Amino acid sequence: MKLKYEFIVNEIADQKVAVAVGEGLEKFNGFLKMNDTGASIFEKLKNDISEADLISAMAKEYPEETNETVTECVKEFVGKLIDAGLVEE
Repeated sequence: MKLKYEFIVNEIADQKVAVAVGEGLEKFNGFLKMNDTGASIFEKLKNDISEADLISAMAKEYPEETNETVTECVKEFVGKLIDAGLVEE
């Protein structure tokens, strides 16, 4: 899975935001607010990655969290992106 459009992630007023650029700007007009974890997942979705590899990468990034917590967070965040039509499965 990967993002359908090109996005740039920036920090504005201590908040991570993603804004579509290029052709994606025509398809997705707006921005997404997210926390640091969401921004990390979002960055990884810029390249094609399986759900299992995404969960594994996030587990390495957050070793203090249980695998169940990491899996739940990844699935919830990616599910929201899929529902918004921003991820190709």
